[in-house]
Amino acid sequence: MNEQYLNQTIRRIVYLESLKQSEINKLTPRIKAIDKLIKEQLLDDELTEMTIKSFNGVVTEIKQGVKAELVAYTDTVSVTLVDVAADSYAFEAKSIDSAFDGFKLASGIKVAEKAKVLEKIVNNTPLSVTGSEGKTVTDLFSELANNESNKYINHIKLARYEGKTNQQIVQMIRGTRKNGYKDGLMEVTARQAKTIVRTTVQHAAMQGKAEFASDNADIIKGEQWLSTIDGKTSSACRSLDLQIFELGKGPRPPLHHNCRSTILIVLKDEYAGRGNINKRASKDGLVANESYYSWLNKQPKDFQDDVLGETRGKLLRSGGLSADKFAQLQLDKNFKPLTLDEMRSREPMAFKKAGL
Repeated sequence: MNEQYLNQTIRRIVYLESLKQSEINKLTPRIKAIDKLIKEQLLDDELTEMTIKSFNGVVTEIKQGVKAELVAYTDTVSVTLVDVAADSYAFEAKSIDSAFDGFKLASGIKVAEKAKVLEKIVNNTPLSVTGSEGKTVTDLFSELANNESNKYINHIKLARYEGKTNQQIVQMIRGTRKNGYKDGLMEVTARQAKTIVRTTVQHAAMQGKAEFASDNADIIKGEQWLSTIDGKTSSACRSLDLQIFELGKGPRPPLHHNCRSTILIVLKDEYAGRGNINKRASKDGLVANESYYSWLNKQPKDFQDDVLGETRGKLLRSGGLSADKFAQLQLDKNFKPLTLDEMRSREPMAFKKAGL
């Protein structure tokens, strides 16, 4: 594996995280617009004193207004996602061309000509994200607008039934000052939107990379999973780290919401060029090129237990399992995390050796 290619890919991960935050920042004016809408609709007559007809008019205005702001936001993000996919495709071509010698890319396709193809791929390719399996970007964006606008209306209807004042309803939606406005419906909306943006940006980047790999399948041997090495990495991503899969046959990020993992393209031996990876990035800087669990096995006990939980942490330290074997024991054939009981049934001696 090529060190230059790895370093370029890691820098790309950092750039992508910054891009996600940039897209999230665009949500702020939309949340402010929702806040203004709510205050304007609840400024005058108390909802508890309104006729049913008048009340229904107010909730319709609120529902349509909240939905319109979220649709406008996701429309903006949708344009960015296509750009991300196209840029990912172009980056992969430049990165491999820069890092490797001795071959020429099979694809002569211009990235601009790929934009329409990538738009369809990004929007229509189902995600394998846990909890949203099979849903597309279009589905996620539509659900955000519909679900969040309905949530506001349902809470307002209940509040009116319970006899709450308009001021209390506004506080319920905005949150309280003493809690930094983190306990209102708008904060829940913001969290939902941020999660979807982080996930869909990652999806778009991986689809661009996958399309590049497909166009150059004649020189590619497989795809290698690369996880971010820190304490926030999910169980599934930890266990997949550095595994190599046949092109198009293995899992692809995002595997879960807020996934930060990526894929390294593995070239056929005759194209592999020069150099070996000997360092990779972690939260503490460069570390030796090793899998997530090899790295974790060298971390302090408290950190291991914080990441894995006490039982799995003890199993890692005392179960007599290699890092690779421990990783294999974490997931089933569909790359879903195993429970402790399922792990015990597969490796009873490891649990016995660890005293568990």
